[in-house]
Parts: sequence; C-alpha cells; structure tokens
Amino acid sequence: MPTIIALDTSLSMLRPVPGRNDHTYQSLALKGIQHLLDNLTASGKLEHVALVLYTTVCELKVDFTRDYDQIRQAIKKIEPLDKACLLTMLKTSVSLMATWGTQNLLQLVVFTDCGPGFGSTSIAGFLDAYAGKEAEPEYAWLKALATYNLNFICLGVHSDLYFTRGVALHQQLLDAAGLKGQLFMTKPVKNVETGDANSGCSHKSELGRTAVFELIERMCECSYKLTEVTLKCGHYFRLEGPVLLWPPPMPYEESALYGGDPTIRHIDQRIDVCGFLALSDIGSPATLSRHWVLPKVEREKPTRRSGGLAAVAKPPKLALDASNPHYELEKLEQDIREFYMKDTKEAEESGDDADVSVVLKHSQPQTEQQKDNLCVLLHGALKQENMAALVLLGDKWYGFMYSYTDLKKKSNFMLNILPPGSHVIPWLGDLELLGFPSDLAPGETASFPVRAERRSYSQSSVVWIRQASLQSDVQKVLRHAKKMPDKTQHFYKELNRIRRAALALGFVELLEALALLLEKETTQLTLNGVSTECTLQLQHAATELRKTSNRDIKSTIVPLQKATAADTATAPAPAQGGYLY
Repeated sequence: MPTIIALDTSLSMLRPVPGRNDHTYQSLALKGIQHLLDNLTASGKLEHVALVLYTTVCELKVDFTRDYDQIRQAIKKIEPLDKACLLTMLKTSVSLMATWGTQNLLQLVVFTDCGPGFGSTSIAGFLDAYAGKEAEPEYAWLKALATYNLNFICLGVHSDLYFTRGVALHQQLLDAAGLKGQLFMTKPVKNVETGDANSGCSHKSELGRTAVFELIERMCECSYKLTEVTLKCGHYFRLEGPVLLWPPPMPYEESALYGGDPTIRHIDQRIDVCGFLALSDIGSPATLSRHWVLPKVEREKPTRRSGGLAAVAKPPKLALDASNPHYELEKLEQDIREFYMKDTKEAEESGDDADVSVVLKHSQPQTEQQKDNLCVLLHGALKQENMAALVLLGDKWYGFMYSYTDLKKKSNFMLNILPPGSHVIPWLGDLELLGFPSDLAPGETASFPVRAERRSYSQSSVVWIRQASLQSDVQKVLRHAKKMPDKTQHFYKELNRIRRAALALGFVELLEALALLLEKETTQLTLNGVSTECTLQLQHAATELRKTSNRDIKSTIVPLQKATAADTATAPAPAQGGYLY
C-alpha cells in the first residue's frame, strides 16, 4: 500500500499560527510528518513512502522507500518557494503511482494550509474550466486519481477566512471530480466571552502540536488500521487465534446478473482452513489482492518492580471438562505439561544454587513473543512442506495462504484472495468438491489437477514482431535444407516450428511462400548436381505444406522414408527412385 506524503512549501506556510507565535504552519506540518512516520514504524514499517514538495512546481524529494530515516532527514532541508498549486501536485502523483498498478491501495497524504491558489492555477479556476468537460482527454488523469485515497491534513484556524474559504474549495474539488478523500481539521474553539465558535480568535488557538497529532491519529485510524480476523485450522480449540491482514482487504463489488444493483461483499471475521494443496497444483491463478498475514502481538506495558525477586508465576493449568468432546486430547496435553515441569519442581526442592538461575529462567511468565501462535506454526509448516492452505473467506469465497520469500531472502506469510465463486481455478475444478487422497479407491487416480502434456509457456516461443526475426527463421530452414541428409531431422523440426507459429497467428500465406522457396531451392540444387535425396526431401516438404490436412496445428510433417527391400518386392516401383509418400 504505497503512500505519497505531499508537503505544501509555499510562502503562506511560513505564517505564524494565531495565538501560538512559537509555531508556524510549516513547523507544525513537519511535526505531523514525523508523527505519521512514527505511527508507520510502530505498525511494522510495511509502507513504501515517498516525499513530494509542491508549490507552482512539484519535486520528488525522496522516492518510495521503507527507510523512513531518509524522509526524516529530507524534511530538515526544506526551502519555501512561491505560491501553492494543488493540481500540479495531483498530476505528478498520478505519474508517480502509475508503476504500482491498480490492485494496490494507493494513499496520498497532503499537509497544507488549504490555500485556494491564484489565477488560472487556482482551484476555483480549475472547477470553472472542468464543468461540463469531464469526458475530454486532458482530464483523463482524474480517472486514475479517483482510485486513490486522499487525506488532507488541513492546518488552520476557523477564525481565518483564508483557511475556511480554502477548505470549502478543497471539498468542492473532491465532490466535482468524484475523488475519494477526507479533510482532517481541528474543531473550532468557542470564544470565552461570547461562547460562539466563529465569533473571533480566542485567547488560545485550537491549532497546536497536540491538535496536529490528534489529526494524524484520526487519519491513521481511518486509512492505516490493520484488519483483524480470526484464523482457525481444524476443530481443536488451540488451533485458533487472531491475525492481522495488511493492507486491509477492500470490499468486492459483485455485479448483478440481470441488471440489478451490485452487491458489496466483505470477507468474514473468521478465516477457516479447508485443507492443504501443493504449490505446484495451485499454480498462479488470477487473484483480486495479496496481503501479509501477521500474528497479533499485544504490546506489554512496563511495570515497576519492587526490590528483590518477584514471586515466580506458575503456568496456569488447563480447566478440563469431561463433557468436552476434546477431553482426551486436553488431558493428554496437561499430562505432557506436568511431565516436563517435574524436573523444575525437583530442582526447586533440592535448593541447588547451580540450578536456581535455570529454574528462574524457565519459570518466568512467557511474553507475547514467546507464546504459541497459530500464524507462526502454519507459516513454518507451509514453508517446510512447500504447500499452501486453502481458506474459506465467506460464502463460496476462497483464498490460499502460503510462504513467500522476497528478494532479500526474507520469508513472508501471504494471503491471496481469489474472486468469489468455487470455479475460480479452472485446473482444480470445483473447490467445494476437493477431497483427500485417502478417499480414492484402490487403483484410482485423481482427476485434478489437470496435467498438461506440454506446457505452452515452457516451450521456446516464436516472436515475429520485426521483419528480421521472420527472415532469420526462414534462412535457418534453408541452411538446414542445403545440408541434408545430415541435417534432415533439424530441417523438419524447424519447418514444423515455423508452420505451427504461422497457423497460430493465422499467417497461412507464409506456408505457400515457404513452399515456393523450397521448390526454387530444389531447382537450384538439381542444377548444381546435389544428391537426389536432398531434392526429394525438399519436394516432399513443399507438397506437405500445401496440403489442407496439414493445416491442423497438432499435425506434424515427417521426413520422406526410403522404401525397404520387402516393400519394393510387393509394391510397384516408385517414380522417384526408392522413396514412398
């Protein structure tokens, strides 16, 4: 989920904040960027972030990176220029985000004092020119911008008419262009004397460092909150736990069959593991989105410790219920736990000084990182076995989890969300009818996945984008033709390769042209006194290229076979000296 942080560096950002002479709008914006980076760092540094500065021109200060320290250093070297032009920044952001495609959730965070702009580059001037011309090509960039999530951190006080007029124009721009955006601004402070929120400036400004931090927190809560779901594997109650999905899965808009209103679908709050498949069986199906699966870890709050060693907390016992259908498994788990804790109890009773440190080390309560976690267990198992887990996300809505290793050799636990339906992976068939290998009868083989005898993408492809490529392939066939009978097999291999490529492209005229070339080559070789076998093979190839039966892409032209002694005794003598067609 890439993010562009856009900072307004116009001269108006150097104004002091009313009621707070120790702050300018630019200094508050820089503190807000720092706080945003701190929030992203705390969530795991999963965002690719870029920094853009804009006035009448737009400058990419830091390209997309996960090293947030580069952005922290860059904002220390900012020089304000002239007036602000929001539209120039939006057009530049579209070109920067083009490399990320349309499947990613693209974020644009703008820190500005909501200046309306001046002249033809102002927001009001753009709205006047845009009215009634939505379909013109010069405004095509707005269609790409409509898929972004725009967040404006509006720095200003409500008693400032310059700010309130700019906020209204920003909202008009979002509404007129159909953009997904939100304006985050402070709440007006009531005047102490009159009690009116807009009667004038009070003794204390509503805009300060704390207020900016609150805006960032609200924005992160809306746009950067991880999706928490429950992952469940099997029926054993311990194979269930909360996990986090990043980036958050987007709602899926399912169109109606008979022209009705589309249906908006969301994934369920519980993800059930249906079974496991080999990664080679799943292949690379079309997916809606891809997400990180992260274990949920609660942050531990630091507590004060009194002097001396605190009492060692004993591990809690499982509350066993005889009516539970998993009573036997839980009792076995409790017995195993008590067996391994027996050595610790004996060491405590013996009072051996050498074992005290060991006892204390193993008897301390486990932290969140040390507790058993289903996400970690499933990730390690799938990575070891090179398999994927087929999961149920909703009613007839599936996905699969797997371990993915990136370029830095770092293993990640991923979730690929498939389109809704049970026939979304053609070579696996209906996902609801998948079973276990043990269910097969003796001697029965599984019909899925469908095994291809020859994979199209594993063969050498023929590319004729340029004329030189086609000419090179034809010349290769002619070179093999002149070296027959030593290169007979190579000649027919290349000939069939060109014939199949021509039929696949509908280039039937190439076959007739190739037959004419072979006949011409036959005449040349005959005049030069080349062996009869070479000329016969060329004549045979030219004849086969013209046959309608060989227009099937699956057929193959084979070399002309020489007649054996038994064939010549029973069959009439062929006209071409010992060769049979």
